[in-house]
Order: sequence, then structure tokens, then C-alpha cells
Amino acid sequence: MLRKTTLLLLLTCIFSTAALAQQRYRDSLEAILKEGGISPYRQTVLRCQLARAVFETDLPKALLLTSKGEVAPGNDAKAWVYATRVHLLVQQKNKPAAYAALDSALLYEGKATDAVAKGMVWLRNGWLDLVDNENDMAAEKLLKALDYFKAAGNGTYAALACHYLASIYSYGADEKRQGDYARQCLEQALQSGEPDALNTAYYTMGQHFYDAYKLTPKQRILLDSALLWYHRSVSLSNREKGRVLISSNTAGVALNTANIYFQHYPAAYRDSVFRYLDIAEQIAGETHNTEILINCYGMRSEYALQRGNTSDAEGILLAALSLTATSSVKMPLTQSRIYRALARVAEQRHDTQAELKYLKNYVEANTEAISQERAANAQRIDARYRAARQEQKIQLLEQEAAFTQKRNLLYVGLGVVGVTALALLLVSYNYRLKASLRKRELIDKEKEEVILKVKLKEAETNQLLAEKALMRERQERLEKELLAGQLQKEEKNQLMELLADKNSANADQVKRMLKRQQQLDEAYEGHTADFVEVHASFFEKLRQQSADSLTRLDMKYCAYILMGLSNKEISARLNIEAKSIRMARYRIKQKLGLGKDDHLDQFIKTLG
Repeated sequence: MLRKTTLLLLLTCIFSTAALAQQRYRDSLEAILKEGGISPYRQTVLRCQLARAVFETDLPKALLLTSKGEVAPGNDAKAWVYATRVHLLVQQKNKPAAYAALDSALLYEGKATDAVAKGMVWLRNGWLDLVDNENDMAAEKLLKALDYFKAAGNGTYAALACHYLASIYSYGADEKRQGDYARQCLEQALQSGEPDALNTAYYTMGQHFYDAYKLTPKQRILLDSALLWYHRSVSLSNREKGRVLISSNTAGVALNTANIYFQHYPAAYRDSVFRYLDIAEQIAGETHNTEILINCYGMRSEYALQRGNTSDAEGILLAALSLTATSSVKMPLTQSRIYRALARVAEQRHDTQAELKYLKNYVEANTEAISQERAANAQRIDARYRAARQEQKIQLLEQEAAFTQKRNLLYVGLGVVGVTALALLLVSYNYRLKASLRKRELIDKEKEEVILKVKLKEAETNQLLAEKALMRERQERLEKELLAGQLQKEEKNQLMELLADKNSANADQVKRMLKRQQQLDEAYEGHTADFVEVHASFFEKLRQQSADSLTRLDMKYCAYILMGLSNKEISARLNIEAKSIRMARYRIKQKLGLGKDDHLDQFIKTLG
């Protein structure tokens, strides 16, 4: 008795310390939330984590922490909040509200971008199916959650998803798959390094080996392996204290360990059974886990029956029955099992009246349990129907959104095509307009060219008429000059004849000079006639070149030069000295604008 009391005091001390450590962990989360300086999304995630840390000891507080899902900042935060509420509402035994929260979580999951937030929604979606024994549906959703957690590199939640997947194939359903997911659970937990994830992984590994042992009882090593992993879980919970958040897992491990010693080990291991029962009861009492407490009481009553102490066995079972009566949730199925055990105790005590009473209560509780199960099934079916309708509604909304998006894209495409077509039309119209303007400009230019050509033709005609008139005028003037020259020649001849008569001594010489002068005059007349016919425009060019500065005598000099007469011949014709001819040539070069090195004869020939 003293040993038992000492053990209880030790356990009370150990787990009171663990409770204090858990409280410090929760206080640290609340302190971080109060400090500020973190993003609104991170604040929401911390509140959800805090709700998970306190739900076993203070479920109302956990629900309050996640009560404002609609005002959560963004789709990721809303998905986190509603996924967390699914778990909390099931703990509250409020399945309809849990399914409603799941509908909201799925709605925001479709809009979320954070892989962990999306994974949490599918984790709780699959877990809810697991609670309803819909294992096939649960497996599909949990695998989806596992993919999201692995993609985000979050080993803590990936280990939890593997734990649920392993539980689907537990109790001999599929030993190989159970083992595969149990090992994945351990691998992900080791990767995260989180004590809570490691505790879950140790629990999963132990359950895997225990289920394997039940299938092959002769392989005792499997049972030893199960105990090894269970011991690791209890040791970790004691060592890490408050960092293991879900204490109910440790309580379940302790209960399973006690059950292994009770069923598969000799009576000498009674102390081990009661040691682990004390651990399970201590944690179950702190976390208000009535199911584990009742199971612990049931195992203690079995030991009392083995010793033949029916009174202690009955008292323990009645204490368990009182727990069901004070529970906030009706537990008719558990009550029926307790009444069945009480009837067996009364039978062993040979108390027929008590046995009949307990059997009657057993039937009533069993009937109530069946009714409750039917109501729960109806409720579950209704919830699933509504969930299916909601999911269908969500799908329809998604399809409508996709159709709207496609329609908008079509409208945008049509708008782009219309704008492009309009732009092409405007470009085409602008091109045609520019082409028309260019054509009109071209026509106008052609008209102007025609007009200019006509004016040019008229100008050329007028110029020709003017040149003809000028030529006639020059020809008339030259004719007059020739006539004057002829008269001068006749006068000169008469003068020569008179001179010849007066001076007979020199008559022969005078006659020869006269004959020579006549020959020169005839040559001059011939040159002059040819000149007038061929070089009608010569004098006009001279006048233009000299800016009309040449005298009539200058013009004669130029005409004689063009005729090819030398300075001597010109001086003889004009009866002046050769020196005067050279001076006249110099004066003409200046008036014609010729340089020192320019040749007057060559220039006059270019004009002729």
C-alpha cells in the first residue's frame, strides 16, 4: 500500500510538472501573440496552434480562439481557422457544426495559396471521414493532405497525416500498408524534430507492431517491439513535458501498455499494469478523457475479479458508471458495456436479483445506444448529404466561375478582334485617303506642269518672235551700214581718181593702190554679206556679254575679228594705225569681262 501511494505521489509530481510545462508553452504562444510585430496570417496560425494546445483542458477557450473565421485576414487564414474548428467541434460532439465548418474550409481552400493551409483542410476533411468510419474516402483525402505537407516541407503535419493513414489499416485491415505509413510517420517526425510529432510517431509504430503480433501471436518479438515503442512514447512525454501537446496520445499509449502486460504477461507483471494505468488515469483526469478513465477502471475491475474480490470489482465499475452519468456527452454504449460487466460480477457473486437488474439496465442502455447510433447515422447521412450538396454547389460555382472566365476571355477576344478590325479599317481608310490625296496632288502637279509647259511654250514662241524681230532689225541696220560703206567706197574711188588725174607722175602707183583697195572692198563686202546671213545673233551675244557697253566701232572690230581679218587688215579697212587696233582690242576684252590670259579671238569665235 505504501509503495502504491509513493508511486501515485511520484506520478502526480511528474505529470503536474508536465502540466506546468504545457502551461508555460501555451503562455509563450499567448505572449508572442500579444507582442505584435508579426503578420496577420501568422497571428491566425498561432491562434490555431494555441487552440490545438488547449483543447484537451479548455475546449471552450479553443473554440473561442477560432470563433472569428469570417474576419480572418485572407483565404489562407480562413482555411486554417475553419479546418481547426472541424477538429474542435467534433471534440464537442457537434457533428453538424463540424460539417458546416468543413464546407467553409473547403470553400476557402480552393482560393488559398499556402500549401500548409490547403493541407490542413484536407487533413481534417479526411479525419472527419475516419471518425465516421468512411475509410476509403478518408484515405484519398489524407493522401492529398500528405502531398501538400511534403511539398511545403512540414514534417510535423505530414507525420500526423501518416498517423491517420496508418490507423485506417490498423487492427489487421492491411498490415503492410499500416507498416508503410507508420514508418513514414516516424521519418517525417524525425525530420521535423518536434516532440509532439515524435510522440505520435512512437504511438503509431507501437500500434503497428501490436496489431502485427495479434495476427501472428507466435512472433513474440513483435510484442516486444510494440512495448519498446510505447515505452519510448511515455519516456518522451516525461522528458519533454510541455512540448508534447496532445496528452491523450500518451494516455492511450499508457493504457495500451497496461493492456499488453495484462493480457500477454504473467500475473507477476501486475505492478507494471497498475503503473501504466496510473499514468493513463492521471493524464485522462487532466484532459477530461472519460473513455480512457472508464477503460482503466474496467481493467482494474478485471484484476479484482481475478482475485475473487467482487465487491471491489463492483465498486470500480460503479465508479466508472458514475463517470458516464456526469459526462457532458451521453454514453449509452459505454454504459451498456459497464452494466454487462456488472451483471457478470453479480453472477460470479451469485446475486441473481442484482444480475437481473444489471441485465435490464444493460438492455435499456443498449437500446438507447442503438437509437443513438441510428440518430448519429441519420445525422451523419444528413450532414454528408448537405456536405455533398455544398460540394456540388461549390463545383457548380467553380464551373460557373470557369465559364464566366472563359466567357470574359471570349468577350475580351471579340473586343480585341473588333478593335483590331476597326484599327485595320481606319488604317485602310487612312491609306486610301492618303492615296487619294497623293493622286489629287499628282493630278494638280500634272496640271501645273501642263500650264508651265504652255507658258514655257508661249515664252519660247515670244522669244523666237523677239529674236526674229531683232534679227530683222540687225539685218536692216547692217544693210544700212553696207550701203553707207558702199557710198563711202564710191566717194573714196572718186577721190582716188581725182588724185590720179592731178598727179600723173604717180598715176601708175595710185592706180595700183586703187585696184588693191577695190579688191579689198570686194572681199570685205563678200565677208560682210556672209557674216550677216550666218551670224545674225552674234551682235546680240556681244551686247549681252558686255552688258551693252560696246560702241558701234567696237562691234565693227569684233565683226572683223570674227571674219578672220588681221590687225593690219582691220587698220587698213578703217584707215587707222595698228597701234590703235591693239588699244581697241584691250578695251574690248575689258568690256567683255575677259582676263589677262584669255584670247579675244578664240572667245569671239565661240560667240559666232
